[in-house]
Amino acid sequence: MVAINAPFNIGDKVHVKTVNKSHKHTYVSQITDICQDDTIEISFPMYKSKTIYFTNGERLNLIIGKKEAVYEFDTIVIGKKYENIPVLRLRIISEPVRIQRRNYYRLRIVKPIKYRIIDFSENIEYENIEDIEYKEGILLDISEGGIMFCTKEEMKENDILEIVMDISKNKKMIFKGKIIRKQLNEEKSSLYEYGVEFNKLSKHDKHVLAKFIFSEQRKLLKKRME
Repeated sequence: MVAINAPFNIGDKVHVKTVNKSHKHTYVSQITDICQDDTIEISFPMYKSKTIYFTNGERLNLIIGKKEAVYEFDTIVIGKKYENIPVLRLRIISEPVRIQRRNYYRLRIVKPIKYRIIDFSENIEYENIEDIEYKEGILLDISEGGIMFCTKEEMKENDILEIVMDISKNKKMIFKGKIIRKQLNEEKSSLYEYGVEFNKLSKHDKHVLAKFIFSEQRKLLKKRME
């Protein structure tokens, strides 16, 4: 029996990942009840406005983001309840693993960016950035550790991206990073939201990025004071 030192609460948002299926997706759900026998209940996950069903005995990985950390643990489906809100009954089969959040200030900002998936099989060298075909996305927040952005394109976790962002009128920054989170936001016209963790930035790029974040933060504070 796994002791639940519950780092989560009823009503918490939870990301549900399939464990044993070849096509892995991440679905969004919510904790509806926490029982005493290592069991929790979550609402049936949704994907593209469709209810996702799981069979008894199927293993699911749950990820819950709290302010201080992210918690991840494995569960197994042990039943279903069809009441006002249909729920899955899950037994926790591993201790929740705490993943410490990085202590980066995260700036919420909406601005256009460009991105492309890096295909390591292609052997093409570009002379300048204008020769590269990028797709468009919308930045939602940024820190020295990574970004959150949205786009209509569906990509996979662990895809490596190259991201181009204007940081001033005549200056761009180019980042490389890996998709570590993926979520379909049905409230925003079926846009996909992606969490991207930057690859190791140079000291120069870290300095330029920190300066950009600080400058934008000051602009926001100034607007609030006006």
